[in-house]
Amino acid sequence: MRALVVLPSYNERENILPLIQDVLEGDPERCVCVVDDNSPDETYRLVEQTLASRAGWAGRVHLIVRSKKDGRGGAVREGLRWGRQANVPFDAFVEMDCDYSHEPEAIHDGLGLLRSGYDVVIGARYPDGVISGWPMSRRVFSRLANAVARALIDRSVRDYTNGFRFYSPRAVETLLRHRQEHTGYVYLSESLSHLLRAGFRIGAFPIRFRNRERGASNTDLREIGAALAGIVQIAWDHHRPKNRTAG
Repeated sequence: MRALVVLPSYNERENILPLIQDVLEGDPERCVCVVDDNSPDETYRLVEQTLASRAGWAGRVHLIVRSKKDGRGGAVREGLRWGRQANVPFDAFVEMDCDYSHEPEAIHDGLGLLRSGYDVVIGARYPDGVISGWPMSRRVFSRLANAVARALIDRSVRDYTNGFRFYSPRAVETLLRHRQEHTGYVYLSESLSHLLRAGFRIGAFPIRFRNRERGASNTDLREIGAALAGIVQIAWDHHRPKNRTAG
């Protein structure tokens, strides 16, 4: 299965090169698209320099540099859009964080479920995954956000806010047809709303989620609060379907 792994990057200089290497070593058919929002630590320059020198990266690693920080959701969409327009078609698409919160080894499990017939697969922390290294405040906010999303959107999904996901080409086409209304991590809930309304078969498998090993988190309490408000708006829209086109 030829898969494109989209890595939304912002100030991930400590993580990006080993993560790309781990993803590529997992399967010779995998490719990586790094979407960097003009990182102040020049993560993109490090990727650019390595692309020209490291054996096995040419043709398998693509770099997109955006002019400013525009949120994780927009970065993922940019990578998915590039993948759908690439000369060589991909059979599957993956999004994951750049901080090793999501284990590269688990990509195999997600792609296996996608191959079995699901259109969307979530690497899920709830109900049976393991979370390590998170402070209690993060655990509480995460549980609260997911409880709100499940109650207001659709109870069939247990983890709305984790960004370790696997998509069929059909699912990606559906996402890109809809204009993005929310930025940051709240787009994870918005995108699931679109996929649920489209009637896609959504699967999940438990993962080990580890607090980032290197660097500092880009998520703060302001973004978490905005995410909760955004989920309420997404739920309202979810039950009042509208025809929206990508913008």
